[in-house]
Amino acid sequence: MSVGSRFQKYQVIINFLVFINKVIPKKINKLFLVLFRNIPTPLGVLIRYVLLKNICLSVGKNLVVYEGVVFDSPETMSFGDNVSINPYCYLAGEIIIGDNVSIAHTTAFHSYNHTWNNPDLTINRNPLYSKKIIVKNDVWFGCNCIILSGVKIDNRTVVAAGSVVNKSLKSNSLFAGNPARFIKSI
Repeated sequence: MSVGSRFQKYQVIINFLVFINKVIPKKINKLFLVLFRNIPTPLGVLIRYVLLKNICLSVGKNLVVYEGVVFDSPETMSFGDNVSINPYCYLAGEIIIGDNVSIAHTTAFHSYNHTWNNPDLTINRNPLYSKKIIVKNDVWFGCNCIILSGVKIDNRTVVAAGSVVNKSLKSNSLFAGNPARFIKSI
């Protein structure tokens, strides 16, 4: 039985767990998210779903987060329906992900950047800034992609394994490389 069908089969129980978990402050839920990051099996997926449902701006149906995924600032993130985030991904900052998005293992989303304008401070002490990453519907990221700040990825887009995305990508297309470039229409 797939995880998505388990979500559907046990939706009443899942909704009850989400409701019960609402009494726990976000700060504590974020701590639990770190503590339960590496639990494999459907139980781990369930725990992370319940926690994220009460931390993130919004979470749709069937958000499947496998083990080892790191969330930096999950309270600024939104996820649509039928999103899968495979093991050992990293998501940082303001990120909006639409419906039917698959993110393969070890993919990273970085909406934060360092400034380097103040020469009296080292770069790592200069302020950070964030530009939202927006991923529309029906997008697939191959393994080990890097998605950088300010990027918008349109509907029905494939980002090939190992790609570095530093600019927005148009719909119905396959992109690959470093930096990611248009390969063909799909």
